[in-house]
Amino acid sequence: MAVSTLNVTPSTGFRLNTAPPSFDPRREFPEGFLNFLAPLHKRFTPWQQELLSRRRQVLQAAHNGQLPTHLHSSDATKSSWRIELPDWCLDQRNQMTGPADDAELVVKMLNSGAPGVMLDLEDSTVNEWDHQQLGLENILSALRGELSYHDKKRDRTVGINNSSTVIWLRVRGLHLNQAGVINGLTSASLFDVAQLVYRINPDELRHPLAIYIPKSESAEEANWWSELFKTVAQMRGWSTDSTNAMHLM
Repeated sequence: MAVSTLNVTPSTGFRLNTAPPSFDPRREFPEGFLNFLAPLHKRFTPWQQELLSRRRQVLQAAHNGQLPTHLHSSDATKSSWRIELPDWCLDQRNQMTGPADDAELVVKMLNSGAPGVMLDLEDSTVNEWDHQQLGLENILSALRGELSYHDKKRDRTVGINNSSTVIWLRVRGLHLNQAGVINGLTSASLFDVAQLVYRINPDELRHPLAIYIPKSESAEEANWWSELFKTVAQMRGWSTDSTNAMHLM
């Protein structure tokens, strides 16, 4: 599947963090997606907003001279525990990162031989609807091994080679909201994860699902992500092992 990079004329400008005014969620999202998103939005968006409020409080305290410190001692800090990583992602000595909305760059990164490639919906992809949705489509095609681009110099189609490269998917961070898809604002992090998970069939993937979390600032925020991954896996009827591929990086 060949997908081209979108171009936006600077003089026209574009709307950030929102769907186009003419977008009809019930017509244009996959069937059933809004029913999947609604309970997630109800649970996780208010929680996200609380975490953002806490960030502002911590920042204000720091400006007033009260710097952040370590959490109090707990079972998590006193007990013996370790993180187990699947064999397929043990070698991550070298990673490449690039915008998910650039199909040619995505294919070239995946064919580079790097142990890990991060397809980014965050810093390196403009936070505008068409770019974000193109990035999502490229990610889904890449996970299935279907993404390609047209090499103009050689006049041929170039696809993804079979490899053990780990595809990390970096969704947007907790500080961002998404408008235009459900009543009010929803968490952009939640929206990105929900779209990916809803449209993925694990049996058709050539690369395991692995999500790279951006800009997490506290243990409480890590808990938000952990609960989100567990919840979407349960909603899709996946085994609990499915969440092992979703690592906090």
